[in-house]
Amino acid sequence: MQIKVTISNQCDEKEFLNAVRVNGLLKYNLNKTSGKLKEPDIEIIRIARNKDGTIIGGASGSTYLSSLELEVMWVNENYRGQNIASQLLKEIESEAKAAGCHLAHLTTYSFQAPEFYLKQGYTICGEVDGFPDNIKLYTLKKQI
Repeated sequence: MQIKVTISNQCDEKEFLNAVRVNGLLKYNLNKTSGKLKEPDIEIIRIARNKDGTIIGGASGSTYLSSLELEVMWVNENYRGQNIASQLLKEIESEAKAAGCHLAHLTTYSFQAPEFYLKQGYTICGEVDGFPDNIKLYTLKKQI
């Protein structure tokens, strides 16, 4: 017997968050990982400011399953090539390691910074092609 369902976009963000992300996927993932999904469960943010106090770069990541997922890394074009991104990355990796993480991972497009991450000790462990203009999406990882 087939169950009748309705598929729509009729919900607000809070309803989606509670029903799907928290009480659906998160609860499932916690159960399947014996609660280890929330280890160490911290958000890490670092910013770089110039001498005037203006933010010229930043990085953020989430930790789970004893790993760091680097989610955002950006440095203003006028400040690139001055090791700012390297410093931001080292800070985030160091805090994640101190919290109990053993692995760092991220995704980056071919037009972003795969070479930067390779220089920082990351290795490519996945590649998705088929995007316009021959763009590729890379997944990289590193033991920390």
